[in-house]
Amino acid sequence: MGLDGFRLRHLKMLVALSEHGKLGVVAEMFGVSQPALSRTLNELEQMSGHQLFERHNRGLIPTPQGEVIVRHAKMLISEAQRAEYEMVVAAAGQGGSVAFGTIMTPAADYVAPALKRIFQTHPTIDISIAVGSSDVLLEDVLSRRLDFAVCRIPSGMNPLWFDYLPVGQETLRVIVAVDHPLSAKPVVTEDDLRHQSWVLQPHGSFLRQVIDDFIRRHGIVPASVVSTSDALLTMLLILQSQRLGIFAEPVAALLERHGLVKALQIEGDISVPGFGLIKLKERELSASAELVYNVFATTRNL
Repeated sequence: MGLDGFRLRHLKMLVALSEHGKLGVVAEMFGVSQPALSRTLNELEQMSGHQLFERHNRGLIPTPQGEVIVRHAKMLISEAQRAEYEMVVAAAGQGGSVAFGTIMTPAADYVAPALKRIFQTHPTIDISIAVGSSDVLLEDVLSRRLDFAVCRIPSGMNPLWFDYLPVGQETLRVIVAVDHPLSAKPVVTEDDLRHQSWVLQPHGSFLRQVIDDFIRRHGIVPASVVSTSDALLTMLLILQSQRLGIFAEPVAALLERHGLVKALQIEGDISVPGFGLIKLKERELSASAELVYNVFATTRNL
């Protein structure tokens, strides 16, 4: 018994079953009959020596062993897709592909300069960048959808899974539209911030926890709060709805230089723990990903 008989198509089926939970839906997706898919699942369970899914009236639910194999199946599928794409790129004589993620803070004063250095020497390299919260980015690093990330390690993840190079610290700034009444004040007090409308990161995100703690400690009671992770929507709500928002200091400074917003001078900084360059420990990166990772590693010291 073992996984030697598993094929990539089998792994895709298992992932689809975990996501949809219905034999009929997945059978239609793969162009097979429902009985044929049921037989395939039984054969895979016999080969693995474990029950992978529990059968219920409401559908299929992965067992703990099933969750393990589905998690690894997603990694292998992602690696296979990357390999297929990189072969096409190599055949076209281009410079390879890299996928990495970043939180918003390093984008202005760390990621952009590193990319400038990379494209000066490797103009044809294909780079995909995901912007999101640290927990989402590191889930993608774990599943190998991303080669590495510039973020922080959330408390719920084991730091021993990763190689971590510290990059910088983060200070947050409260920003408003340039025509907001608070933009004319040289210093904004806690009383000024009370009963304002805000647009903030989603509940449960690391930055939202930091911001909520700041609001509680200073006795700030918002009039209303819109929660979103979308940076463009955040900007539109700040500019068009007179809401207060919170951005990382480098990003706030960039927007302020272009006359889009005003960064308020408030009593007390909103500081958060530092972020770093993170990759999965002992993962062997492709030549292109290794090149980009090394440029990022040296850029942090410039």
